[in-house]
Amino acid sequence: MLKRTGCAVVVFLTVALATNVFAQGTPAKVNYPTKPINTLIGFAPGGGSDVMISMVRPHLEKALKTTFVPIYKPGAGSDIALTELAISKPDGYTVVISCTPQVPINAYVRETSYKVSDFAFVANVVTDPGIFVVREESPYKTMADVIKAAKEKPGTLSVGVSSAPGDDWFAMHLLEGAAQIQLNIVPFAGDGPSWQAALAGHIDATANNLGIVYPQLRAGKLRALAIMTDQRSPIIPDVPTFKELGYNFTSGSSRGFSMPKNTPKAIIDIFAGAVKQVMNTEEFKTNALKTAFPSDYQGPEEYAAYIKTLDKIYRPLWDKYGKSPDAGAPKAK
Repeated sequence: MLKRTGCAVVVFLTVALATNVFAQGTPAKVNYPTKPINTLIGFAPGGGSDVMISMVRPHLEKALKTTFVPIYKPGAGSDIALTELAISKPDGYTVVISCTPQVPINAYVRETSYKVSDFAFVANVVTDPGIFVVREESPYKTMADVIKAAKEKPGTLSVGVSSAPGDDWFAMHLLEGAAQIQLNIVPFAGDGPSWQAALAGHIDATANNLGIVYPQLRAGKLRALAIMTDQRSPIIPDVPTFKELGYNFTSGSSRGFSMPKNTPKAIIDIFAGAVKQVMNTEEFKTNALKTAFPSDYQGPEEYAAYIKTLDKIYRPLWDKYGKSPDAGAPKAK
């Protein structure tokens, strides 16, 4: 009797162990999503995050069979939105539009309530080149005009940027160094308020991103003087690069989706897979081309590696320019 019981116990344990191993090797299906997804946006309406979510949202809602709820948390260079994400439940129902260089550099340049390691980078969607624009009525017709004016009256020519630090903020300091000029760099609470201020004549120019200001360029309300790419953009081929004008720098901003750390990999993969699926459709590609939306899909691993690379690039730039008067918290406009 004891022998039979012992045999039964052995058989039971063997089956249990085998079942456990099989279960570990075959992840259970995740039922996601089953409710709306809150989408944190760290900048004011009208900027790059708005453009990105408007491009992908209707398609993602169809692919994931849910709705995305935009929640604006502008201020402090997206720190407010990033702080909320860091303390959110890692269940896939709170995402943030993660923008560079703010995500990798903010926690380095000032005290924040989060670390970069608090985030799971899910999918990059766009990498948007920097561009220098003025309103159509501006007396500055070329970058040569801008440089000349800046040299004649140092520190008076005002250029709006999305935040400090931000890709356009870094770019304008690179321009100052390359052209040996001093600008009045004015941080805003996003790309939208920056170009809107330039359009209204409150500032002389804005350093922005192509995908954001393209509708205004096409409408003839803003004029591009130079783009921050290696080669001219086929979208605006008549606009010279800063490099060909003799200023050896490039710049741009990437925007994608991130979730809190410890979000299950299965959820991250479902979300990233849906983003990739959407961006691979002919409808999305055609619309992206029409609207000058520079698509740049990166999956979780590639996106996380990209953020680490940017961290190494921007840290020394902050060490060099971080003591400038305009390096404080962005002004809410």
